[in-house]
Amino acid sequence: WGPATGGAMLATSKTVAGGRMVEFEYLRIVERDGGLVYVAQPGGRPPTEFVATAVDATSATFENPSHDFPQRIRYALGTDGVLTAEIGDLAGKRRMTFTFRKAE
Repeated sequence: WGPATGGAMLATSKTVAGGRMVEFEYLRIVERDGGLVYVAQPGGRPPTEFVATAVDATSATFENPSHDFPQRIRYALGTDGVLTAEIGDLAGKRRMTFTFRKAE
């Protein structure tokens, strides 16, 4: 994630396996109508929006109940500086967690 400037944050993501890129995603968080909206474009597909439902000093949760999967995206920054992203459904039955550490 880049810095929050101009009312937006931008990020890109890629997954590499066997020396080849197998997935990529464009991401942004934008200010809209007094709130925050998370916009995901996996594989460069059309954007899917998730509205912020909870934001505090160390975490943010975004939801889109009408999306197939995920319906909830949550980022949390631990006291150790580790950023955890969790995606899942609203029922909590299906979930995936990703852990990010700053490169040395």
